[in-house]
Amino acid sequence: MQFEYKIGIDEYVAAQVLYRKLHERRKRLDAAIAWVLCGVVMIILPYNERPFTWSSSLLALMGVWWIYAGIMSLFPILYFKRSYRRSDLAGRTFKTNVRQDDFEVSGDSCSWRVKWAGVTVKGENKAVFLLYGPTMFIFGKKYLTEQQQGELRAFAGLPDPGR
Repeated sequence: MQFEYKIGIDEYVAAQVLYRKLHERRKRLDAAIAWVLCGVVMIILPYNERPFTWSSSLLALMGVWWIYAGIMSLFPILYFKRSYRRSDLAGRTFKTNVRQDDFEVSGDSCSWRVKWAGVTVKGENKAVFLLYGPTMFIFGKKYLTEQQQGELRAFAGLPDPGR
């Protein structure tokens, strides 16, 4: 099965959110809580030091930044939208050849060939198929027919959502 596709911002964000959902959800929550708590401690510490100096101010500002980072890690969509702009994916077209044993993706400057056994995380949502092996592969469903989506599910070992 062969098809061409592009990775738009919506597909990119949907795939990144899906990957976060499939990969270690609890650790992210624990890390966010740790960032916020450390930030609070870094804000409280300077108030115990008298007189208030520029180093105390820097410590408190760093605490504010850590709290912000902890909260933002729980809401990653804004970050993913910004990172798409830096990813150099906009406007690029990729060609994919999916076979029984592997799949091959080629772009303008490089190509990848991955055996299905090398795919460690795989999933789908309403917008994309996500395959993660040595790198993340995002296939937007709008570029695939229903038959191609069924074939990709079968090759990847994904359950059919209709069943």
